[in-house]
Amino acid sequence: MSAAAQAKKLDALIKRLAGEHPDTPGVGATPPAPEGADPIVHEMVYAFLLWEAGPRLAGAALEAVQNEYVDYNETRIGMSDEVEELLPKRYPLAPERCQRLRASLNAVFKREHALSLASLDEMAKRDSRAVLDSLEGMTPFVASRVTLLGLGAHTFPIDNRLVGILADSGVCDAEEPADSVASRLERHFRAGQAAPAYLLLECAGAKSPKQSKGSGRNASSPASRTKGARASRSRTSAP
Repeated sequence: MSAAAQAKKLDALIKRLAGEHPDTPGVGATPPAPEGADPIVHEMVYAFLLWEAGPRLAGAALEAVQNEYVDYNETRIGMSDEVEELLPKRYPLAPERCQRLRASLNAVFKREHALSLASLDEMAKRDSRAVLDSLEGMTPFVASRVTLLGLGAHTFPIDNRLVGILADSGVCDAEEPADSVASRLERHFRAGQAAPAYLLLECAGAKSPKQSKGSGRNASSPASRTKGARASRSRTSAP
């Protein structure tokens, strides 16, 4: 299929999704940050939970993490397998996801001497994206979503699950790499258009049966540990 034909299908898909989801950003939006959390770090944490999983699973996982840990600094200090135990059952890429999340949180702490990315707001957008990409454990999807929704810069987050949604509508080939699709969509949409279009795709992803599988375990009710038990652990020293 020609690039022009795929572009028309993309426009048709976004128009259809806008009609189906008039409340956008809807489920595609980042849940509110907990009190005291750096908003950009919060965007990063949620993006890691969302990556290759979808909003339904990510929402349950975020609630579980926030219920278990006092703050994201405590999440950073915790072991990645402990975070993994909190995720809904059959969470995609669970071990890798938790290792990457912890590595990036530690990289932020090492760079900023605090669990904050507020300094990115003071940088040129290209430089702030370069900082995100340089963090240990980072993925292109997470960096792109934080850049788009946390920093207001023009980019288009795409992972393989969103490639699948786009492929089902003829926008791309199912085997096309996510970074290639992301670059194409970033060129297709003008500044200011990318965020609503991306959030509409997330709304579509939330309805996909593949994204809702494996959510049977109650992610907000950890079985063996309590927030109070963790509160006594030091939350200031790096691992």
